[in-house]
Amino acid sequence: MQDELLVRRLQQGDRAAFDELYTKYRDEALRTACLITGSRPDGEDVVQETFIQCYQMICQLRDPSRFKYWLFRSLTRTAWKYCQRHRKEEPVAQFFDDAMTASESALSSVLRSEEHHQLYEAVQALEPKQRMVVILYYFNDMAVKDIAQTMNCREGTVKSRLFTARHNLQKTLRYDTPKEVQL
Repeated sequence: MQDELLVRRLQQGDRAAFDELYTKYRDEALRTACLITGSRPDGEDVVQETFIQCYQMICQLRDPSRFKYWLFRSLTRTAWKYCQRHRKEEPVAQFFDDAMTASESALSSVLRSEEHHQLYEAVQALEPKQRMVVILYYFNDMAVKDIAQTMNCREGTVKSRLFTARHNLQKTLRYDTPKEVQL
């Protein structure tokens, strides 16, 4: 309900409403953009471009209650276009919670870091629509219904893509996992 009021205020020219929407969705949008593009600088560019488009096109949004889905649909399209133009990717380790706890040994830290790298590589290797569903579901904690609205498809399609993506990730990670070393 708060988004709806902010969008209506923004459509009437209230710039403070835009600032509030930006603050609310900036981090989630940045995380999504970075995971799609593969680098933080590219993700920041995508988020900036998306919010500029949002500001310029807000009057075209007919149902203010669907702002989040509209924003993320625009974000994903912008990110995919950006990736097609630049065709480069860099690891984004900071998005996989690689902070080391005080009680953690150096060996377990290295192993955990390697697992995060393998997971990142496996997600990046997915077909684009599967990758998008995985990012929205696991990294943005979006429900299947919300993903369907964001991607403008049916819930069954989202579930199917999630199932296939999980299967592909399991297959990839199973083959990439180093065999246990016997001492």
